[in-house]
Amino acid sequence: MTKSYRLILVLTATAVLSGLLLSFLNLHTRPLIEAHQDKVLNDALSSVLPGCDKIAEQFYENTQFYFGYDAQNNVKGIAFLTEGNGFQSKLRILVGMDAGLTQIVKIRILEQKETPGLGTKIETDPSSKANPEWFPKQFDGLNITNKITYLKNQTPDKSAGEIMAITGATISSKAVIDIINAALVENSRILNDNNDLNIGECPAIDAVNETVFDPELVPEGAEILTIDDKTYFLNKDDNGSVTGVAFIASGEGFQSTIKVLVCMSPDFSRMQSLEIIEQDETEGWGTRVVNDTTNSDPEWFLKQFTNLNVQKVIIPVATTPNKQRGEVQSISGATVSSGAIIKMLNAAIQGYRDTYLNRKANRYGN
Repeated sequence: MTKSYRLILVLTATAVLSGLLLSFLNLHTRPLIEAHQDKVLNDALSSVLPGCDKIAEQFYENTQFYFGYDAQNNVKGIAFLTEGNGFQSKLRILVGMDAGLTQIVKIRILEQKETPGLGTKIETDPSSKANPEWFPKQFDGLNITNKITYLKNQTPDKSAGEIMAITGATISSKAVIDIINAALVENSRILNDNNDLNIGECPAIDAVNETVFDPELVPEGAEILTIDDKTYFLNKDDNGSVTGVAFIASGEGFQSTIKVLVCMSPDFSRMQSLEIIEQDETEGWGTRVVNDTTNSDPEWFLKQFTNLNVQKVIIPVATTPNKQRGEVQSISGATVSSGAIIKMLNAAIQGYRDTYLNRKANRYGN
């Protein structure tokens, strides 16, 4: 046997044994690594979705979301994982949002290998002994109705979606913001397009108006509440907690009075649904607010109001609307009728919200 042949044999045997050893180690350590990763993720989910009775994983359009539910099985918060490039490493971030998708509850940076002492401050800043996590904590309760921006050496305004960048690590700071901004745009779109989320229920009230109510038409579990001449329909769960608040509003359309049943979340931050219960608009034009036969989805106009952010005014737009900004697309050829509904809703929601929440804060328990 030649020397070169023996060398090849030894190298081959070494490679085979090394491969077998690595395979054995991988089989042994993979479950441990996966278990550790699961624990880290579960701990992080509990942090960004605090106070939830359960957290469930769901997929929409091949995107993974985590939904936090309360005891009544209503969505309390939504979280997602996102990642992108930092200054010199991949950043992996878990973002928790409120159920209304209007603010970030909390973020957790799960993976980063930025420059020690500089970029690593996006996770922990050892130079700030009193508050080493000051940078990620800036996202707690951050308003995301607009794009998140950053400031340098200035006090940020959370209500305006502002974050202070890290001195000496602006690139890493900006990377975190850019990654989250991009994810918010896409994930908000996905959640808006899949608006079958259980964010609460409103009572199914039929054949009623502002002054006449037939008790037999009020479903079991619902309650009628009158405050300052305003009538509310409350839907409650088995524990007596309010899951939805409905009221009736009316206004003048193009050629008739339009009457609607508005269903709101208990805090009046989002509209859960909208139903037109009376209208006599121009056939084929104004009637498209109810049934648009020119569209593949005849109820597309009303569906826009499902899960609509109404913390501010509803805004009519001519192009693709953004629900998180309270935008609704007007009906081409029936702008007067659709505009009348939006104008009516803006006025009604403001009035009913103020009266209900003031009474709730001072006298009403739910």
